[in-house]
Amino acid sequence: MKKKYPTINNDFLHSFKENIKTIVEAREKWQGSLFKSANDSLYNLLGKIFDLIEETKTNSEVDKEKRDWLLSECRNQNLRHNMKPSFIQLITKLVFCNSDVDSRRISSYVRVLTAAKQSKDVAVAADVPNFIRKYGGIEEIRASLSKNTKTPTQRAELGRGFALKSKVLCELTTEETQSYATKTKGSFAVALGIVNAKGIIEVKHVCYENPINNNMPSGKTAINNALSNLSLESREKLIRVLPETLGQASRIAGVRPSDVGILAIYLKSYS
Repeated sequence: MKKKYPTINNDFLHSFKENIKTIVEAREKWQGSLFKSANDSLYNLLGKIFDLIEETKTNSEVDKEKRDWLLSECRNQNLRHNMKPSFIQLITKLVFCNSDVDSRRISSYVRVLTAAKQSKDVAVAADVPNFIRKYGGIEEIRASLSKNTKTPTQRAELGRGFALKSKVLCELTTEETQSYATKTKGSFAVALGIVNAKGIIEVKHVCYENPINNNMPSGKTAINNALSNLSLESREKLIRVLPETLGQASRIAGVRPSDVGILAIYLKSYS
C-alpha cells in the first residue's frame, strides 16, 4: 500500500521531481551537443544541482519524503551509495546515471559540490561555476581534497621538470612553427599526429601552450595533460621496481637521467 502524503507535501515533492527531470534533460543536452566537453555547461549544470541541494536544509517532513524518493530511484537504477548518503550524493548520482560519465568522475562532482557547500565563496547556485574556475577545475579540486594525491597542476609541474632535463628525441620545424617562433620561444607545444605502418608519426596539428591569436586558442590543458602523463610514467616505473639506490634507479629501462636527478633532489630534501 502506497504511503499517502498531505497535498502540500505532494506539491513540493512533485516540484522536486520535475526539477530533477529538468536537470537530467540539461545533462543529456550537454552530452549530446557539439560542446560536450565545454566546461561552462557542466559547471552550470552542477550549479543547478547545488540549487536543489540548498532546498533540502530544513530536515522537514518534505525533505524526508524527497530522500525516500531519491533512495527509491537510486535502487531502481541499481546505483551504489554508502549507508547514509547525503542529498548531494543521491541527486548527483541520479542526474548522471545512464550517461557516459564514469563513477569516479561522478564522485569528483560530489566532492566539488560538497566543497562548494562549505565554501564562503558560494552563497547561491550562480557562484558555483566561478568557484570551480577559481580553484582550477573539477579534477584540481578533487585532488586537493584527497590525501597524498597530487593535483593535475602539481603533476604537470613535475612533468615540466622531467621534460626540460630530458634529451631531445627529434626536432620538428614547419613554416607555421617558424612564423610563431618569437611568440612561442621557451614555451611547450604538443604535436598531434598519426603513427603509420612504418612507425613514422605523421604530424597533423601543433598545439601551443599560450594562445597565438584569436583563431588559435591556448592548448595549455592538452599540454598540462601530456606533462602530467610524463611524470606519472616515470613514477610508475620506479614504483614497480622499487630500487634501493639511485644507481639502481638509473638502470631501469625507460627511466631518464632527469628522472633520477629529480628523485635525488627529493631524497635530499627529506634527508
